[in-house]
Amino acid sequence: MAKKLTGTLILSCVLTLPAFAAYNGPGADKPVNRAADTLNAKDDTPVELTGHLIKSLGDEKYLFRDNSGEVEVEIDNALWRDIEVNSNTTVTLKGEVDDEWSGIEIEIDEIDLMGDTH
Repeated sequence: MAKKLTGTLILSCVLTLPAFAAYNGPGADKPVNRAADTLNAKDDTPVELTGHLIKSLGDEKYLFRDNSGEVEVEIDNALWRDIEVNSNTTVTLKGEVDDEWSGIEIEIDEIDLMGDTH
């Protein structure tokens, strides 16, 4: 009886685990990789930009620049985790487009340092 109960519990746990797979075929949103393209992207479109943060605009907002142009991004103060950058530091920013009533915002969820080109 105890073995049957244990087996049932294990099976129940396995069957209720969440799925971690994602659909990546046609129709799936591919990350936007250029600053210029973020301005026309739909709400919740993933963003992965590589370039430079060139200016702090205050209130967790920064001006980001890559080869295609510039875009304003929002980086929560908690994401900085002892990271220091300047306008010469190449960063990769990952996040998503947030279509607000005041316009398009690019909300960043992750900052990765790519190198420092002093």
